[in-house]
Amino acid sequence: MEGFVADFGVAKVLDPDSSNQTVVVGTLGYIAPELAYNIIVTEKCDVYSFGVLALETIGGKHPGDLLSSLNYSACQGTTFESILDKRLSYPTDRLIEKEILRVYHVALACILIDPKSRPTMRNVSQELSK
Repeated sequence: MEGFVADFGVAKVLDPDSSNQTVVVGTLGYIAPELAYNIIVTEKCDVYSFGVLALETIGGKHPGDLLSSLNYSACQGTTFESILDKRLSYPTDRLIEKEILRVYHVALACILIDPKSRPTMRNVSQELSK
């Protein structure tokens, strides 16, 4: 359960206009698919990393296990018990449960395969600030 926050900001560090992008920068599991497979760098790469880290924090699973176990079609009816890390005590306050579910759904939007479908970090920040 070690989050690699250092992976955030990859879109700012790499020059997307450079023709010599031959090295993938970041930790596998946290880097966006378009960066890992096609070396396409956008601000949505950071959004993806944030989503993975948020889901890892809530669920207590390593990104490799987390991403391989997610069934996107079943995410709409996900129960709180199925997403929360079993090592954490179950919250007794319904408002806390609602907030965790809200963060979970924002995080799911952040890891959509198509980068254009992901929210911007500004949208994520606004949603989490509500």
